[in-house]
Amino acid sequence: MPSSARRQRIVRGTVLALALLGGMFLAPARFAQAESPPDWATAHGWFYSQAGPGDGLGFEVTDAEDIPFWTFFQSAGGVARLGYPISNRWSAGPLTLQAFQKAVLQWTVADGVTFLNVYDALSQAGRDPWLQTARGVPLPPNPEEADARSFEEVLAERLEILKRFPDIERRWFGNDRWLDAYGLPVVVEDRDDVAVLRAQRAVFWLWRPDSEPAVSAPNVVISHSGLDYRDGGMIPVEATAAIPDPNLAGTTGLLAFLSNRSGAWNLWTMTPTGSDLTQLTQTGGLTSRPNWSPGGQRIAFSAFAGGSYQVFVADSDGGNPQQLTNTASTDWEAWWSPDGERLAFASTRTGESEIYTMLADGSEQRRIGDQAGFLCYPAWSPDGSQLIFTSGSDIVTLDLDDPVGSRTVISSGRDPSFSPDGTLITFARWIGDAFDVFVADADGSNEVRLTTHPAPDWNPVFSPDGAKIAFASYRDANWEIYTVRVDGTDLQRITDNPASDYLPAWGSPLRATDETRAGSGSRPK
Repeated sequence: MPSSARRQRIVRGTVLALALLGGMFLAPARFAQAESPPDWATAHGWFYSQAGPGDGLGFEVTDAEDIPFWTFFQSAGGVARLGYPISNRWSAGPLTLQAFQKAVLQWTVADGVTFLNVYDALSQAGRDPWLQTARGVPLPPNPEEADARSFEEVLAERLEILKRFPDIERRWFGNDRWLDAYGLPVVVEDRDDVAVLRAQRAVFWLWRPDSEPAVSAPNVVISHSGLDYRDGGMIPVEATAAIPDPNLAGTTGLLAFLSNRSGAWNLWTMTPTGSDLTQLTQTGGLTSRPNWSPGGQRIAFSAFAGGSYQVFVADSDGGNPQQLTNTASTDWEAWWSPDGERLAFASTRTGESEIYTMLADGSEQRRIGDQAGFLCYPAWSPDGSQLIFTSGSDIVTLDLDDPVGSRTVISSGRDPSFSPDGTLITFARWIGDAFDVFVADADGSNEVRLTTHPAPDWNPVFSPDGAKIAFASYRDANWEIYTVRVDGTDLQRITDNPASDYLPAWGSPLRATDETRAGSGSRPK
């Protein structure tokens, strides 16, 4: 039987090992269980689902926005050296960062992509007590005065620490990029059964089990510094939220649009890749943008009837059309409420174009709010609390919970609508000699111009997942439907027909088909 002191060391070593293993290996053990295709190519890099919560969710490593994380990741040894990504990108002052199981990468304009000194950053953030208790990491020495020595002199002194433990030294120099991967040694503690070396970017554990080993662990274990950084509360929560496969972004749903390709203006639908073209209406005489009901069971549009344009709704296949308005005025631009119970629309029935709402069966038609000016293009916010519309050249929101119906000008342009999550808006604005497509925060701030072509780009609308925007463009001397990601990348022409295709509406979420999963490729070595 071991002595009391020996038993205490065994218990202490076991507890420390469990804490260490909990931080280092429990999560990766889940990753190893994923068997079928766990990662694949994307437009700008590679998508990994191994560190996601399941259901195909994960994190993408890309070279997007001229920040070459994907290129650097591959050159630094990829998964074998850095582990799987455990976060999306996030910004912290001048830095753009992304975390992996075994490292955190940082990028600045001046320095490009480099490794973050993870444990130095944790120390500066006051996380040393947590590292010591939760991970068993030694405390760093007290800060010293500025060292006037050269980097080479400091490096030589720090590397002397390794010579105390040849097993750690061999493991350290077994990585041909040891300085990038580990930084400089900082401090070492010898704790009977284990020696612990803290470096700037990694922690080394040298387990020395004897005839009665405390744990069955590898001789030298290297910490998962990215997990320590995450678990130490250093990554914004939103950056750790796993995302769907980026290849499927903007590939769900149906696009409805107006086209005269059959000889008259009718409503058509297609997939987001431009396939499965279907003509929904046969009568012609359609105008204004269509709009899908929530869930896509019905579609609203305007058509010429009885001497003026009126609002209609039909089933998603064009069947069972119903005329909801019947006036001598122009009633158009209908948009479903998020609960599917009402529609907002524009009408000239008082002589001015104003905003009205009605129930989905056409009853209870009533004018909304204080409406001086020419108002059109109404769209509902996803939570049903607001309408956004155009008033002259202004983009305006109206609070439906306000009994006065006061309006707030948030931007300038036309044809506005909200993203599915309500955080963004898209709209078109006249710039120079043509319209261009913009996105902005829901309050109109932080706007970004997505298109800059001299020909008109207008009628923008979000995809059901909010990843892309469809719009009509005259850039090929003919109206066609295009899509673009909300960051302005991946511009694609969806229709190509001598007739005019415009006024797109995106909705009716469907399951993505194999043809939409573009960009799949071989697994990186």
